[in-house]
Amino acid sequence: MTKPKYERKCKNWLLSFRDWTLPRSEAKETFIFWTGLFTLSSAVRRRVYIPKTVLGSWEVAPYLYIFFVAPAGKARKTTTLSYVDDLLIDEIGIRKASAAMTQQALMKRVADSPDASISICIGEFGTFFNPSKDVMIDFLTALFDGRKKHDSDTLSRGIEYAERPCINLLAATTPKWIAENLSESAIGGGFASRVIFIFEETVRRRKLLYHIGPDKVDFVKLEKIYKDLFTDLLHISQNVEGEFTMTKEAEIFIDDWYHKSADKPTVPDPRLIGYHERKPAYVFKIAMLCHLAYSDELIIQKGDFDQAIAILGQVEGKMLQTFQAIGRNPYTLDIDAIREFVEAQGRVKPEVLRKHFQHVASPKMLEELITFLIVTGDLVEMNRNGVITIEAKRR
Repeated sequence: MTKPKYERKCKNWLLSFRDWTLPRSEAKETFIFWTGLFTLSSAVRRRVYIPKTVLGSWEVAPYLYIFFVAPAGKARKTTTLSYVDDLLIDEIGIRKASAAMTQQALMKRVADSPDASISICIGEFGTFFNPSKDVMIDFLTALFDGRKKHDSDTLSRGIEYAERPCINLLAATTPKWIAENLSESAIGGGFASRVIFIFEETVRRRKLLYHIGPDKVDFVKLEKIYKDLFTDLLHISQNVEGEFTMTKEAEIFIDDWYHKSADKPTVPDPRLIGYHERKPAYVFKIAMLCHLAYSDELIIQKGDFDQAIAILGQVEGKMLQTFQAIGRNPYTLDIDAIREFVEAQGRVKPEVLRKHFQHVASPKMLEELITFLIVTGDLVEMNRNGVITIEAKRR
């Protein structure tokens, strides 16, 4: 007897995820959308993939390492991560990591998973990083590459997984943490080149009370969307698996795109070389997820590739802001903070400005930083009837 075809509750899972989260959030839509991608990729794991018979020496599955990067308390990055926990509950069957654990504990957690998969969603990557530091970074890098055998100095013997490991990682951090903990060489290659960095500086809007006003939230409607999202996610996690193929149109398009873009980085900067080299893999990963958002049929369409390339294009322009203080002037972040403070105040007395930032540098260096901003025209020193103020440049 033929099994009846499953009818999706959501026309497009990712768009329904947006409709469920965006009305009750201040976060930018990029954070919302990539949280949806991460949730979907966590449910899919390695159950679907594009095989070596298509790509030659490598295959690609739609797992992702994603970092939300924003100044502390500025963009609701940690709040956005909470939507993952609402959907990846025990019934979905996804093993999850703790917010803080050692590399050895993570190694064992992956080994204990029946398919060597795990989902890591952490509000502050520094907390996860601190117990093992660079050892954890090296381990995550190896896991991303699907290595089955791992050694550990703290174990009497290494671990060899029954399946190629599949790790989905979504973490939040700040440019300051990245500058203090990741070297310039680590950004160009290694771990950082395996991460898609989503940078935002501000929230999308300001809203405190969601049950009042012309844009008040219909929570009954949101509960219905949630149930549909969960039902479809459960179906995808349990019933969708196999090799992806492509339509002829999609094959011609992506092959042409690769040959045209392979040697022409969208953002020609040494810190994004590693990302650019891996971009074709990211395009495949996101195209698979975009397709799974609306169909169980494992055939990538040209439109899936179009959407994947556009999604990456939306975040590439801001990626460099993630690394603004790495390998550069050590006071880059402090200069930005002084400028942003004056812009927020409108005008400020020099003595108030110096006192506010007395912790960032010696008095002499702080004076040089303020002078630098005045010389570059970012700030203006004004004299009104003998009263000196520092003001932001009018834009």
